[in-house]
Amino acid sequence: MRLAVFSGTSEGHALCRFLSARGAAADVYVATEYGAAVMEPMPGVAVHEGRLDADGIAALLDAETLLVDATHPYAAAVTDNLRAACARTGAQYERLLRPALDAAGVAAVPDTAAAVAWLNAHPGKVLLTTGSKELEAYTAVEGWRERLYPRVLPSVPVLEKCAALGFAGAHIIAMQGPFSREINAALLRQTGATILVTKDTGASGGFAEKLSAARETGATVLVVARPCAETGRTLEEMQAYLAGRLGLAGPDRTQGESLPRFPLFVSLAGKTCVVFGAGRIAARRIGVLRRFGARVVTVAPEDRAGVGLTHCRGYEKSDLSGAFLAVAATDDRTVNRRIARDCAERDIPCSVADCAAASTFFFPAVCEGGGLTAGVVSDGAAHGKTAAAAKRIRAVLEEFDD
Repeated sequence: MRLAVFSGTSEGHALCRFLSARGAAADVYVATEYGAAVMEPMPGVAVHEGRLDADGIAALLDAETLLVDATHPYAAAVTDNLRAACARTGAQYERLLRPALDAAGVAAVPDTAAAVAWLNAHPGKVLLTTGSKELEAYTAVEGWRERLYPRVLPSVPVLEKCAALGFAGAHIIAMQGPFSREINAALLRQTGATILVTKDTGASGGFAEKLSAARETGATVLVVARPCAETGRTLEEMQAYLAGRLGLAGPDRTQGESLPRFPLFVSLAGKTCVVFGAGRIAARRIGVLRRFGARVVTVAPEDRAGVGLTHCRGYEKSDLSGAFLAVAATDDRTVNRRIARDCAERDIPCSVADCAAASTFFFPAVCEGGGLTAGVVSDGAAHGKTAAAAKRIRAVLEEFDD
């Protein structure tokens, strides 16, 4: 079966890495030169650049093709074309989802036209973070030349479009994300914007960082809703599905056989290890990391276990800067998965407390004594055995202290 991935999102990029690492071959289609440029060379992955209509897509497919739609949640027309092309050719269609985030205290509108109408009824400068595609529509906002500060990709075609529409250079923010809360807040303050216009781009699209920055600066958030509710698979679900469908190796399995976890021992002295969460599990992880000399950075909205927080707030992608490894031990599974995805993008080993399959390293039960250190991990389904074995090993090591 031939695999075709229509990408352009971080989830699509991550899926390509997953497929390449497991020896799968895939044709990956991106619409723009920028989309092709961010795809690093990967064995087995062939990248094709260019926009395609339904006929062009159909010409690439047949009944032996499995097509993964990993396009942006707001690219509704592209998704419609992909579905139509699959229906015409008999190709199998699978949707890779970017989950939406719950956002309280925001103003929401169904589309760009409604956003323009809302802005015409609400004065104030605007940080416009919806990209360049619908930029022309926003020139219908009253006083748009003075009010709007569009943040767009720093590419020549995009900047030429901004100039052709009449945006002054001082109002164009040409930057490439991801954007942290701090950067978003700084831009709101620098521009004097009291309104931030955005789309629900999900966790990987920096939506949470925008909301946090708006709360910090007192700006109103106007959210343009997604075109429609979708069904499909999350990144982790798609990886598991394709591993089974194509006979690939999964995160901890090769051709259906369980593999043991390699006990790698490394020095943590002076290295930055970031722990997200401040509950019972996080506290244990923090204690072990500190005992081995790590510089531990702790992030959580509240210090429930008294670990001493470095940042008393929720997770932000910028927290991973300079990290040697990370531990996702919050009480929110969605946040833990988001941390795992962001770590994967940056090649940072991550232990996810509530999901072994999402982990890229496994936090062991540590046993010490007599100048010796042992670590015990299970296959993910034998936590009781791990605790029992660690207790017995500790008793043995204690004999060497005498």
